Amino acid sequence: MAVGLIKERIKLKLNVPKWLLGLLLLSALAATGYITYTQIATTNQRQEMRRRIQTVTVERVTLPMRITANGTVQPERSVNVSPKNSGILKQLLVKEGDRVKEGQILAYMDNSNLQGQLTQAKAQLETAQANLDKLLAGNRPQEVAQSQAQLASAQANLDKLLAGNRPQEVAQAQAQLASAQANLDKLLAGNRPQEVAQAQAQLASAQANLRQAELNYNQNQRLQTAGAISLRELDTSRTAYDTAKAQVEQAKQALNLQKSGTRPEEIAAARAQVEQAKQAFNLQQSGTRPEEIAAARAQVEQAKQALELQKAGARPEEIAAARAQVMNAQGALQTIQAQLNDTVIRAPFDGVVTRKFADPGSFVTPTTSGSSVSSATSSSILSLAAKNQVIAKVAETSIPKIKVGQDVTIEADAYPRQPFSGKVIQVATQSTVDQNVTNFEVKMSLDDPKNLLQSGMNVNVKFNVGTLDNVVVVPTIAIVRQENGTGVYLMGRGENRRPRFRPITTGATVEDKTVVVSGIEEGDKVMISFPQGQRPASRTPSMFPGMGPGGGRRGGF
Repeated sequence: MAVGLIKERIKLKLNVPKWLLGLLLLSALAATGYITYTQIATTNQRQEMRRRIQTVTVERVTLPMRITANGTVQPERSVNVSPKNSGILKQLLVKEGDRVKEGQILAYMDNSNLQGQLTQAKAQLETAQANLDKLLAGNRPQEVAQSQAQLASAQANLDKLLAGNRPQEVAQAQAQLASAQANLDKLLAGNRPQEVAQAQAQLASAQANLRQAELNYNQNQRLQTAGAISLRELDTSRTAYDTAKAQVEQAKQALNLQKSGTRPEEIAAARAQVEQAKQAFNLQQSGTRPEEIAAARAQVEQAKQALELQKAGARPEEIAAARAQVMNAQGALQTIQAQLNDTVIRAPFDGVVTRKFADPGSFVTPTTSGSSVSSATSSSILSLAAKNQVIAKVAETSIPKIKVGQDVTIEADAYPRQPFSGKVIQVATQSTVDQNVTNFEVKMSLDDPKNLLQSGMNVNVKFNVGTLDNVVVVPTIAIVRQENGTGVYLMGRGENRRPRFRPITTGATVEDKTVVVSGIEEGDKVMISFPQGQRPASRTPSMFPGMGPGGGRRGGF
């Protein structure tokens, strides 16, 4: 209607050509369509923008306070097991990966050179102990009686010498001299004819026996060849024949000896016996000499002292010396036994065999425990590691919150969905500085009954240092830092609903949430996303190291 009215007015006032009128009408229609399209597009864009804005309701929760740090899995103890003394490895009873208990035998060293020393040490101890027992027991009655008998014998000899020789002893010496003289006279006179004739008769008898034995032996040879007698009977006749020949030879020598007479050396021996008998007879007639009496008295005195020594027993200093010898022998035996025990290599603690350095037959030497240099490992037997623990480096600002006994949660990349538990067992008293960052080493026990974590693995440690009860929290990503302070954007109300900046005071940050001390209340809706290109940018740096714009340190304070 409006278009038609305009057309009438134009016809009345102006005489406009039809083509120009059509062009003006077409322009008016295009403008009306553009305005309508713009209004519709703007309305749709605002609706899309409202749909893309995300908000979170402020709430009160209880937050666990945690401090996170990176750590590594390491054994509590690690040693290179080696013998106390150098030697040959005889037997190895374990292999890499075996778990052992404290005191379990791991290997044997060659101890052959010590066995002989052990036997010798035992014998020396037994000898020393027997000597001590003898001294403590004193002398036996038999030994005392023997000393008394020796004293009596010496005294009787002295009394005899003092009394002089009896007539019977003189007569006996005289008879011995007469016998020696008669034997000398016999040798000087030579053999009698009767003795020579007797020797000739014995030779003739022996020769007759030889002829009979020879005849019997020859007959038995023929009979044995014919099978009439046994070989044993032939051997018997041969023996009789050999015996007869020996007797003939003996008779010949006896006859020759009788014919030759006495030898000069026999006459000389007989003269010596006569001279000895004369001296003994003269001695008996002259009596005892003074020096013999003095020697007899000395023997009596010596026998008396020996008897007193037997009755007195051992002296205290002899017993003390014997006891010292026993102790010395015991010490030597204990030393050898200790060296033998050292050849048995045992596990110093519960653990796992991580490396094997030697095989049976290798020469091994004592090494520094836990040393990893090639000179140490090449002469060791094996490497033993105790159960694992976790060692983490914690920033100095967090150390006051770490206490011995605190629970920790341990996460490993190798087992992303399987956290492990543990406890703080030690906090270092001396700091370490790495790249101008001061840290303290914290050791934690590891509850890993299946032994899944291996030494050297990297882990993430969360220290459970307490809880924040009933606190107002917002997502850390909702916090914005502006020139006029730190705050959040609240969703606006009404048709416009423009975001409103609200300053807040923040507290601790735990994982992805930050505590709000003041500025907002429970139930407020804060914005955590903005339309593209409309998120306010932080204009001030973070107050905490490691905290970027709109966020804080993960898991810290």
